[in-house]
Amino acid sequence: MNRAEFIALLDRMAEGWRSGDADLVAGCFAETLWYGDPTRYAFTSRNALRPFFEPPPAGHWTVWHRIIFDEEQQTGAAEYTYQGHNRYHGAVVVTVAGGVVTHWREWQHLSEANWESFVNPPAK
Repeated sequence: MNRAEFIALLDRMAEGWRSGDADLVAGCFAETLWYGDPTRYAFTSRNALRPFFEPPPAGHWTVWHRIIFDEEQQTGAAEYTYQGHNRYHGAVVVTVAGGVVTHWREWQHLSEANWESFVNPPAK
């Protein structure tokens, strides 16, 4: 996978979240995988992960802010904002193989601030 293909994969996920299509999002992941926040939750299969992507009643969406990708290691990272039941700003490290995600490690912070305010807080 190259950088453009990695960005397209992330954009496919974002479209699935935006449209409420949990199958589209889950299809971006390998059958056997590791997905999680190291301190809060972990999933090891696409089937177990799929319900996690079901939209809340008001819907959900993700915006990617900064994306990097290392073709040699087939590993990327991105900063994002996710809005569902709550708003989170975070970062994810992703490993891919065969065009799908095999490892997804995310760290996120609960914040109602917009992205610019979150990453550029006023000086104290």
